[in-house]
Amino acid sequence: MNGAQTTATNTRIEHVAGTLRVTGEMTVYSASQIKQPLLDTLANDPGDITLDLSAVTEFDTAGLQLLLLARHEALASNRDLRVTATSGIVRETLTLSGALKLLVGQP
Repeated sequence: MNGAQTTATNTRIEHVAGTLRVTGEMTVYSASQIKQPLLDTLANDPGDITLDLSAVTEFDTAGLQLLLLARHEALASNRDLRVTATSGIVRETLTLSGALKLLVGQP
């Protein structure tokens, strides 16, 4: 997937040069709409994937599940998936869940 896609929940997904940028929400309401573009990126981009989540405005455990699924899929194909930028709500949720170090690489 190259370019941008806007979902029904006004979540915008852009893929440029190995970086997937999500704008809007990553919640139970948008997870099904984000999942396929995320998996398509993993299937079609042969390199490591970086996620820019600095413009995510809402984030819940469904968003966390998507990130963990994407990381699992990347590792299964001997690649890495790393979150390189987070909004406050994403960082807070990743910290509370214990997933910050796994996905961002910071304690």
